[in-house]
Amino acid sequence: MYRLILSIFLTFSFAYPYDIDKLLDEAIKEVESEKSERYYDLALKLFNEGVYKQAVKNGEIFLDKNGESYKKLDDIVLLLGISYYKLGETKKLFDLFVRYGSSDDISIDTRRKLFVYSNNLFIRKKEWKRLKIVRKKGKYLLENKKYQWKLKGKFSKFDPMVNIFRLKEGNLIGENQIFITDRNLTLIEIAKKLDMGYDELKIANPHIDPFDILKGEAVFVPRRRLLPQQDFEFGTIYINLSEKRLYYPLIIDGDPYVITFPVGIGTDNAKSPIGEFKITQKKENPEWIVPKSIREEDPSLPPIVPPGPDNPLGVRAMRLGYTDYLLHGTSKRFGIGMQVSHGCIRMYNKDVVRLFDIVRKGTKVVIAEKGYKIFKNSKVYVEIFDLKNKDKKNVRSLLKERGIDVTSYLIDFYNEEKRGFAVPLN
Repeated sequence: MYRLILSIFLTFSFAYPYDIDKLLDEAIKEVESEKSERYYDLALKLFNEGVYKQAVKNGEIFLDKNGESYKKLDDIVLLLGISYYKLGETKKLFDLFVRYGSSDDISIDTRRKLFVYSNNLFIRKKEWKRLKIVRKKGKYLLENKKYQWKLKGKFSKFDPMVNIFRLKEGNLIGENQIFITDRNLTLIEIAKKLDMGYDELKIANPHIDPFDILKGEAVFVPRRRLLPQQDFEFGTIYINLSEKRLYYPLIIDGDPYVITFPVGIGTDNAKSPIGEFKITQKKENPEWIVPKSIREEDPSLPPIVPPGPDNPLGVRAMRLGYTDYLLHGTSKRFGIGMQVSHGCIRMYNKDVVRLFDIVRKGTKVVIAEKGYKIFKNSKVYVEIFDLKNKDKKNVRSLLKERGIDVTSYLIDFYNEEKRGFAVPLN
């Protein structure tokens, strides 16, 4: 190490012979920075492999050195928070939250995640005193931003910051939130309550048992998103099958908004279509003409199911082009945000009514399947939903083209721990 310091020192001293002490300090800092980088990479690698105790050891060393990079500090704090949660280290997780829970040294979303893991672990461990302190210190994280706009007419039926958003910049919308349960619930029930899809909540909360969420536990709600297409057109509906979500950017009273809803899509054996379509037909309280293939699967079905509470098409239906595929409601209580249909795009009844009322025949619909998004607005953002191994190299390459150089360890970490919402990388 000292040879390296001497080498750096000599290099700098020839260039700037007038300030030897300053140059020596800079040389030492550079060596320490390189050592710190090794602890950062090793912590990520070990965490990705599930070796949490060793990941913690290297992460704590990095933290003690107070890495110079804000982004790396953010990653390590999240890594430590999750590791302490999984290892049941209540004191260490508590100390970490006290140190960073209201610190601008890390991002607001890492603070939100840190709150979720701390809150939930202390409830499970019945550590009420620590829970009380975390709730008090993290109260500001539970407060949703106030909106200063109220829409009129048909648009007044939409819920601001839930399914309609002001377009911030480029194609970025929304802010992530935290939901605290008021009783024991499943993630499916929470998804319906929040007008979210099941899968998008599940991937944003990978360490929560979706069928065993206790009263008072917290759920991270991913609402900061990128439209699937950066150069989108207002008045066109965009559906990304990978995230199971619909986007409809519109100009309303002269201002840009985005309406967005979770959707259910086709299964692997009956995939939803990809391509460009137009809304060619709109029907209120539609009857369902049961396709022959579905009747062969279930011979008990009649040829036609009349409108009503048992109709799988729900209360509204819109045809995609001149195909058999529909954008429609549902008679099922659950299933939105999942791969459940025979290829049609399924919505909550309340949502499909709101969309039906504002969409005209002839509206263009673009359906794509993007497992990740990388766009540059004022910052470079990545949003991951379903990143296959073959895509990881491409993600690194695309980020590098935008001036962001990341390791495969970081991509793997984000693919597990920062899925389902837009993450700024600079």
